[in-house]
Amino acid sequence: MQLLILVSVLAQTNPIVLADYYKVETVSSPALSPDGKQVAYLKTRIIESENRRHNDLCIDSRCLTQIKASAASPQWSPDGKLLYYSAGGRTWFLNTSDLDGQPFEIPGLAGSPTFSPDHQWIAFTKRQDPAVPAIEQAEADRLMEQRFKGRVYDWMNFRFDGRGYLPNPQTHPALELYILPRQGGEARKLTSLNVNVEQLAWSPDSKSIAFVANTHQREERTYERADLFTINLDGKFTRLTDDNHNHSRPAWSPDGKSIVFLREESLNLILANKRTQGSPLDLYSVPAAGGPLTNLTANWDDLPGAPVFSRDGKSIFFEANLRGTGHLYQLELSSKRVTQVTQGDRLLDAFDIHLDSGRIVYTATNPDTPAEILSATLANPKAETRITTQPARWKLGRTERLSFDSLDGTPIEGWVTLPPNYDPNAGPYPLILNIHGGPHGAYASSFSFLHQLQAAAGYIVLYTNPRASTGYGEKFRWATWGGWGDKDMADVMSGVNAAIKKYRVDPKRLGVTGYSYGGFLTNWIIGHTNTFKAAITGAGPTNWISNYGTGDIPRTKETEFLGPPWEPVGNATMIKYSPITYVKNMKTPTLFVHGEADLRVPIAQAEELYTALKKLGVPARFARYPGEYHGGWSPWNTMHRYNEEMRWWAQYLQ
Repeated sequence: MQLLILVSVLAQTNPIVLADYYKVETVSSPALSPDGKQVAYLKTRIIESENRRHNDLCIDSRCLTQIKASAASPQWSPDGKLLYYSAGGRTWFLNTSDLDGQPFEIPGLAGSPTFSPDHQWIAFTKRQDPAVPAIEQAEADRLMEQRFKGRVYDWMNFRFDGRGYLPNPQTHPALELYILPRQGGEARKLTSLNVNVEQLAWSPDSKSIAFVANTHQREERTYERADLFTINLDGKFTRLTDDNHNHSRPAWSPDGKSIVFLREESLNLILANKRTQGSPLDLYSVPAAGGPLTNLTANWDDLPGAPVFSRDGKSIFFEANLRGTGHLYQLELSSKRVTQVTQGDRLLDAFDIHLDSGRIVYTATNPDTPAEILSATLANPKAETRITTQPARWKLGRTERLSFDSLDGTPIEGWVTLPPNYDPNAGPYPLILNIHGGPHGAYASSFSFLHQLQAAAGYIVLYTNPRASTGYGEKFRWATWGGWGDKDMADVMSGVNAAIKKYRVDPKRLGVTGYSYGGFLTNWIIGHTNTFKAAITGAGPTNWISNYGTGDIPRTKETEFLGPPWEPVGNATMIKYSPITYVKNMKTPTLFVHGEADLRVPIAQAEELYTALKKLGVPARFARYPGEYHGGWSPWNTMHRYNEEMRWWAQYLQ
């Protein structure tokens, strides 16, 4: 027995190795039961032999073993009698009186359910099956169509990353709103808008439903601008907005007199007015019967999440990520003052609130711990209870915040993860600069297997939030508009200099890497400095002009590069900020990793730069992964990619 304990302790002190990737488990999607006593959630593990991730449905300390499919989105019915989840594109239910029983379906339900507060109705959306007329074909034409394995399209938005090639938006059936008796039966259609009805929210009296719908959905050259509507059970609907803004996540006040929602300007307005920055995102309210809109967060300079009213209707809760942390915030409606509810240098997410008792549950992670689920109360958020506990598997590198000024004096934040056996009197150590995607994303005080893997191999790991990152206010978020690569490169390079000053870094053994926008900035950096001994670029844009027409979201380039490539300003900006323009300056050995099915940054972007480096005699290597989109890679390919990256660092930095 003593030997077993000793082995367990020793195992927990080993640094992370690549094979440990398959051992990482995470939890997500906590949902409190209506009585506030139970928590349903998902536990995600990798099934290595099947090359897939699997979500177990769990309640408190146990997982339901009778559910064999990978589950998603667990929720409870308002009366607590049903627990439901989605799997295989369908919704399954469990009777909470027998959670070991077999899952079942409700007759007539053909979508994700939203239960009415009075337990009488289920609202959902589904596509209507179109009436397709029979077409008589000659035998030669029939054979030709049967043998054709390609695609023919004549619409603009014909692809999207992660979804593949899209149907014709002019003829594709829309998601319409239906209601169904709670016990099941025949569903009744409420809307005939011929555009997608989304984000349903029942009124407190169960007599109306708020939703958002983009009535311009089928206009291909119009960007997202969904409006807010309500509809009663007789099908009478009211349009509450029509102002060329994009509205989302409606929530009713407890008295049913007003609706709160998120609102931002549509890209149509930004482009038409040639704005020099994007739109703020704010919480607004509107009378449920219609009327003027009120901005509730005009004085709060960041990005609020979906609103949840307090039981008394005097405040609103929402989650937000600020300065690399994620927390719950409370907006007091009378004063419009926002206060932070939860605390700590960590990333909290996926909050669920039991309004009667004030109990809250959420996921929590920090650089030392993968996500776990915690519980607390609004009255005493510091007194936390663990619903799940991550095992202490590895000896991890210590992570510290790093604050520094950029070249122009702008304050920038980042993190440094040190090797597990870091000794400031030893070394010097090689350093790897990691750059996040976006650019309007952000690193956080959260666990990263890749960062810990790099640290365990003896590297000092630096990751920063340069300008364009979220969580630092509107001015900071839009600071790179019209100039990707200028201020943001200055920020990350200032972080490298700050790390060299504070830690035992070998300035002759520096690496730089990033994925997506991080891949772009990596490409940009090696065209503007030879500071780095090696680079790894993942799915990084190289040529903005070709990327505009071959990627699935041209709007980002059209806005932030000041116009499309056929207009003089847009053309000049895209050429100026394309890394391929500076390829003659590149001397850094570079590894390219890219999914062959990537529709966000098509693989030809990497091929352009790889070919140029090979032509110039710069060491380069290309790892390409069939079937992989921009994100969501399979475990086997992720493992192979990490192995390629670690070999590259070892070759050039060790």
